Amino acid sequence: MASIKAQAHHQRVRIRGYDVDIRTYGAGARNVVLVHGIGASGRYFSRLVDLLAQTCTVHTLEMPGFGSAPKPSHSLDMAGFAAVNCDALRAAGIGPAQWVGHSMGCQVVTEMALLAPDLVTSVVLLSPTINRGERNAVLQGLRLAQDCLREPPAVNWMLLTDYLRAGPRWYLRTMPKMVRHRLEQRIGGVEVPVTLIRGGRDPIVPARWLQELAAARPGAVAVELPGQPHVCMFTEPARTAALLREAASGQ
Repeated sequence: MASIKAQAHHQRVRIRGYDVDIRTYGAGARNVVLVHGIGASGRYFSRLVDLLAQTCTVHTLEMPGFGSAPKPSHSLDMAGFAAVNCDALRAAGIGPAQWVGHSMGCQVVTEMALLAPDLVTSVVLLSPTINRGERNAVLQGLRLAQDCLREPPAVNWMLLTDYLRAGPRWYLRTMPKMVRHRLEQRIGGVEVPVTLIRGGRDPIVPARWLQELAAARPGAVAVELPGQPHVCMFTEPARTAALLREAASGQ
């Protein structure tokens, strides 16, 4: 993805003392915004960006304290991350756009869609957390370790280095807020089309949880990618990109 990376435009948007790093790729008519999960950065979207940027304008957001974005003095809950992200997108002039979240990013994107429906055209939730049956930080850590055994080395390396960059303090300050969030109670209020995607070998997001979310948001499309782990957009980028296109065409 060297050529795409070389053409990336980076901007840091400061909102009420919080910094959001936005990297933009491609120059297509359709806008896509990608939001990472806890501890991660925009790096694990690289294969998906490579495909999407051929026809779309793709923006990866790195939320306060994660990736290259500086850590603020005060922690944020899911609604807080959402408010900062929405204000950053408005300030950067990005929108309307398809919003795509991964893992914790799904919780944030859902809150964003509730807060700023004028900025979003469709929502895609990749590997949405947190499974209601395992809403516990220790269990989530065990599931993450289990998933690491199913991810390719490149993903594990990216996540390890991203976690170290974020630091244990910021990670541990964010985790309880992630665990307390009730996605199944919030997703029903999203007005735009919703697509839910999980990997068939994702131990963090079981099939029953995806179906529960689909039931909580009538009309939502639920899709399973056979044989894929939690970071399914890295291991199956072509199918993921196709699903994003389908979601956009149905808006």
